Amino acid sequence: MSANKFFVEKLLYPAMEYGKGNRIRAYLREMKQTQYAAPEALHTLRTTRLKQLLHACAAGVPAYQSLGITDEGIEKDPWAVFHAIPILKKSAFQNEPHRFLNTKYDRSQMIPNVTGGSTGEPVKFFMDRCTVEHYEAARWRGLSWWGITPGSRSVMIWGNPIELSQEQQRSARWKDRLLKNRTILSAYDLTEEEVTQYVRFLNRYQPEYLYGYASALETFARLLEPSREKLRLKHLKAVVSTSETLSDSRRQCIRDTFACPVLNEYGARDAGILGYECRCGHLHITAENCILEVVNPVTLEPAAPGQSGLVVTTDLNNLAMPRLRYLLGDTATLSPEVECPCGVTLPSIQSLDGREDAIFELPDGKLVHGNFVNQLSRKYHTIRQFQLVQTSVDRAELRVVICEHGMLKEVEAFRRDVSGFMPGVEVKAVVVPCIEPSKSGKFRYSIRQFDRSI
Repeated sequence: MSANKFFVEKLLYPAMEYGKGNRIRAYLREMKQTQYAAPEALHTLRTTRLKQLLHACAAGVPAYQSLGITDEGIEKDPWAVFHAIPILKKSAFQNEPHRFLNTKYDRSQMIPNVTGGSTGEPVKFFMDRCTVEHYEAARWRGLSWWGITPGSRSVMIWGNPIELSQEQQRSARWKDRLLKNRTILSAYDLTEEEVTQYVRFLNRYQPEYLYGYASALETFARLLEPSREKLRLKHLKAVVSTSETLSDSRRQCIRDTFACPVLNEYGARDAGILGYECRCGHLHITAENCILEVVNPVTLEPAAPGQSGLVVTTDLNNLAMPRLRYLLGDTATLSPEVECPCGVTLPSIQSLDGREDAIFELPDGKLVHGNFVNQLSRKYHTIRQFQLVQTSVDRAELRVVICEHGMLKEVEAFRRDVSGFMPGVEVKAVVVPCIEPSKSGKFRYSIRQFDRSI
């Protein structure tokens, strides 16, 4: 065990528990037990937490007090009370965030946070310590399936904290190295000229895992691919992709370069760690911490397992600012499978399909998810990157980055294929030198730039 790993796991975490009452490791131990729980036991746990959450809402959260939720109703059938609550859209929350604050909660114990705003205006909200620590425990539980522990050395391919001064950034890097045993490579400054330095750094630093946005990890992998035989990563256990859709082609590219498993972490700043991929390839939901629903994008009624829909989440631990049945902005498909060979009994997500605003609307009113573009792209080997942007109900632009010896006829064939899935929409193909990520650092391959009429 390295000195840094020993410091984090044997000294830092025990000191946080003793001095500050930190309970991450306690929650982690609990979750390593409940991941194997029988469905009935897991349901009982979730019901208990749901009751606590609903009682807190009835006692001190104006947005839910106005719905007439009663303690008697909660005790009689908490799930019936829960499902009667209207789905909460981000816009409704942003318009009146004060109505979701728990007036009975000590404001000095509330932790402010804000989303990255990758789909529009950032969402500002509050959490509490219990919530944050459950998020961390969920992350370490998922990573433990791959032999990774809280002190494992890591490299993050991430954005710079541009809101910090130079001095603050240096301090943050020092704290990352010492207190988290990780270092950050800026996803915004990756260049071919520095490839030799990257290889030397990785071989010297010897991380146990890499972590970052799928697009940033893919960019890093492509830069290193010509030099991959020079990589000597003796302890690398996995590459962890987060925040973006991990397509099959991206996964393969990253896996080929780093010669290790590539796994999916599903989480959101305003919802926590929602799921982790196990060694059998199933994305298990963190069911102890949240209620994750998938609903039809038009009717908002529950979608059947195997059918894609909008993701709706409820954090079972956040009593400071509850958001029940919160429309996250993602689309996903729940798995109909109930058992996993890995032994984990938690339910799972069959696929993460992208963002809600990647659902395109056709002139005849039909909806088509932008994930089809990713499926079509697989047969075009000279197309390096692409992005389909629907600018209006009858117009879209297909932006394409091609390899050095790419062929324009493939671009045109790709455009025709895309048009076939979007009847009535004029699709224009444009070859561009690069496609920039959003301000949050995330890359999205399908975007609808207007509100749906439905």
